[in-house]
Amino acid sequence: MSEPSSSFDGDALEFHVVRALLTAHLVTPLGRTAVEALQVCATAEEAARQHAATVVMAQRMGERNELPLSGAVEVRTWLGRFFAGEHSFLARDAADLKRVLRTSDRCRRWCSAGGEALESFVAGVPDVEDLVEELERVVDDRGEVMDSASAKLAVIRRDIEIHKRAVDSTMASVLAQGSVRRCLQAPEPSWRHGRPVLQVKADYRQHIRGVLHDRSASGATLFVEPEAVVEVANQLSDEQAAENREINVVLADTARGLRRYGQEIANSVEFVARADLLQAKAQLVVKDGYTVPKVVPDGAMRLRGARHPLLLQTQDRAEIVPLDIALGDPHHLVVVTGPNTGGKTVVLKTVGLLSLMAISGLPIPADVGAEVPFLRSVHADIGDEQAIAQNLSTFSSHVQRIARCVQQAAPDTLVLLDELGAGTDPEEGAVLGYAVLEALVKARVFAVVTTHLGRLKDFAYQHPGAENGSMAFDGKTLRPLYRLDLGIPGNSHALDISARVGMPDSIVARARELLGERDQTLDNLIERVQVARRDAEADRQRTADRSRQVNQKHEDLEERLAQAVKKENWLQEEADGVVESELRRAHQAMDGAITALTQAPGQHGERARGLKKIADGLLKQTAMHRRRMTFCHRLKKGEMVFLPRWGRLCAVRKVDKVREIVTVDYGKARMEVPFEDVSWLQPLDAGP
Repeated sequence: MSEPSSSFDGDALEFHVVRALLTAHLVTPLGRTAVEALQVCATAEEAARQHAATVVMAQRMGERNELPLSGAVEVRTWLGRFFAGEHSFLARDAADLKRVLRTSDRCRRWCSAGGEALESFVAGVPDVEDLVEELERVVDDRGEVMDSASAKLAVIRRDIEIHKRAVDSTMASVLAQGSVRRCLQAPEPSWRHGRPVLQVKADYRQHIRGVLHDRSASGATLFVEPEAVVEVANQLSDEQAAENREINVVLADTARGLRRYGQEIANSVEFVARADLLQAKAQLVVKDGYTVPKVVPDGAMRLRGARHPLLLQTQDRAEIVPLDIALGDPHHLVVVTGPNTGGKTVVLKTVGLLSLMAISGLPIPADVGAEVPFLRSVHADIGDEQAIAQNLSTFSSHVQRIARCVQQAAPDTLVLLDELGAGTDPEEGAVLGYAVLEALVKARVFAVVTTHLGRLKDFAYQHPGAENGSMAFDGKTLRPLYRLDLGIPGNSHALDISARVGMPDSIVARARELLGERDQTLDNLIERVQVARRDAEADRQRTADRSRQVNQKHEDLEERLAQAVKKENWLQEEADGVVESELRRAHQAMDGAITALTQAPGQHGERARGLKKIADGLLKQTAMHRRRMTFCHRLKKGEMVFLPRWGRLCAVRKVDKVREIVTVDYGKARMEVPFEDVSWLQPLDAGP
């Protein structure tokens, strides 16, 4: 992970797994650098904007409306040197750059039509349509300079075709001679070094007059340009040389023009990379079932149905036990206890990794409604790696990392500590761990801490800002359930697990004798509380599910109401349109007669002119007319308008405010329509 500072322990939390997931969903090679440069968002507002864009993108892609990214290729390997004047600009480069700029322009227009969230995403992206059109005129997608690149080039290529036909005709005349055909290895002419030649048998060289250009590896075949063809072939070579010179001129002119738009081109290339990353995020939602979390400053963490991305890659989703956890409302710190194989470390990594993903603007594998506070730092001490380079023991390296976590603890920090107090004398480790927990609670830091030490199990009962958590364990099957239960501490079940994995019965029995009745009684009490807690949690879950169903129905009703209001507004606009249409029809029916009467002498002509003025004024005073004129005068290139007469949405190419005419793309053709035929309304069933 490319991180802004060491405040985010991305390596310890396996952020590389997320990068690999995103990379697998990329469409273009440009997106890889955007994934590698992925950083934690600078503000909660920025995270919210990215998440909003992902939501809209996922919705549109879910409707099979794919972002038009295909065709973009990597150009940054040479683009920087090109702008610095250190790269020779080739036709292949022009074709590759055209494909990237074309992709940028298509994606910009696609996003601009996707609502406010995507409009914000493309804010500041340059319009490079003119550059694309210019490059379309110069090169095709194969990297060949086209005849349209210059008038001189078109003339030269016509001459080349004439000379090629002359060469073919002359060569055909030579081959028509029987004396020549007897001397050939093959009856067809070929080309060597840009010259037309015959494949002559070596023993018959003296019978064919012409220029020797090459010979086969065995020496049995000579490639000879017949004397009769030399002159017309020279003319063809001269024209081909002129073609190459003109191509170089065209490419040089094109390069000079492109260098004037260096910033716009660089921004467009970067935009394609960002767009590819955005669609990869949306693919996590559409294809992998991720959800977009809500990131809020000074908020709480609420995760339900959370799963580690790596587990989703290696296991069936139904087999993974989801994690439900809440921090910050009301407790900020959870002390997790339970058996060694129960999944405590997975809890830490899941909380940490999903938090990093959320504040980096990424969707997360969790249920809908996930909330994550905007964090300024995430610190983790997970695993037992020894700091050999610093000559530190396992315990010393743990203490060093824990000290850093405590020193930088703040209300907008997440701290994850694995096996707090382990690695040294249990009594000393317990009191040190207790002091660390006190410091974390005092700092109101978000924290999840795992431990085996019994003394730390009662910490949450003595501190309002802390809560106990335990990894569920099936006492009958002696197997961990990998589920986090909040509210009670857990047992280590070390003796039960030892018996299950093969420890001799005699040793386990002796250990139980040494443990004594006191701890057994506590374990039994905890077990009964855990069962009661699970039953209560099941009831709470059923209640929460019903509440969500009610909320969903409420949202559906609100959506239907909004659609009804929208339809009512449309019907009102339509009614206004009908009135205007009928008024216009009546005006047209009597316009000719009134106009004729205006020429009548005296009082009759004066009354006719007054009547015409009133009729014209009525038409222009209609609400529809005023709205249409205002709308059309504000139109800009690239916006979409609805043409009621044809029932189509069309893209605006040009607005002539003087003539009151709009030029639009009508399919593959361009058409001029008067303002009177344009509507600002866009029916739901209208299409391009």
